Amino acid sequence: MTRFPFIDSVHASELLHVSVETVLDWIGEGRLKAYGGKPGNPFLRSADVMALAGELGVAEGEPPKRAKSAMARVQARLTADSRWSDVTEQDIRDWAGRADAPRRQAARTAARTAIERLQVVLRSLEVDEP
Repeated sequence: MTRFPFIDSVHASELLHVSVETVLDWIGEGRLKAYGGKPGNPFLRSADVMALAGELGVAEGEPPKRAKSAMARVQARLTADSRWSDVTEQDIRDWAGRADAPRRQAARTAARTAIERLQVVLRSLEVDEP
């Protein structure tokens, strides 16, 4: 799958079809060994990664797949949601007045889900205060 003796954890995560956080957890557990590099993106021996791929059942020659981590998904969502400050209440009223019934229903569902998730974010941030 790779021709280099060492690869970084990002490449390893793609080869193993897991998130970078999972690779870092495996390093912490001793399942993989890091050989220098950055703390958040260490180098790994390619042979060790390929051996683990075999254990996990990742087929030889299977194309790499990027698995987005929970950290990346949440950060991307929060970044996108931060743009709500650009939208005024009048913008929302105008949009709602012009939206058809299916679009309004989909927006209600999306808004309720967003509120629920953002409440979890707030609770999680309050609990983890240093």
